[in-house]
Amino acid sequence: MIATFLKAAAVYLACLVVGDVAGVVACTIFDVAPIRGNSAALPYAIWFVLGVFAGFIALFGAGSWITGKGETWSDRPEGARLATPIFLSALAVSLAIAGFFWWLYWSRGVEGEYYVPDSGPHTITYLVSALGAMWIGRLALTPSPKA
Repeated sequence: MIATFLKAAAVYLACLVVGDVAGVVACTIFDVAPIRGNSAALPYAIWFVLGVFAGFIALFGAGSWITGKGETWSDRPEGARLATPIFLSALAVSLAIAGFFWWLYWSRGVEGEYYVPDSGPHTITYLVSALGAMWIGRLALTPSPKA
């Protein structure tokens, strides 16, 4: 159980970091480029979409790592049972990340622009969308009742 938690946490953190780097690059490009119609909602959309991708990739990547190579874990009936601890691990990691950055940045009135984790609202959007995608993926793995 602890190995499952640690593997899921490692995959989730790796996906968040890769998504964060991609988000910083995307936000910087849209900030510098003279794009017509650039709005304040664009960074939220970027972080939301990246969070969804990070959540899905983390869920299925962690499941594959935990069950072993060559095994399609998501097709098995107990896939939802494995996805639950992966989701709970990601929830714990997200709460730890949010708590740490609240202590470090957000509670002190530091105003980050729109980069994660400097900006509280953008970071919360990123983490909640990642967790939401993982929860939807977990629900998709729930076997349908037999008629």
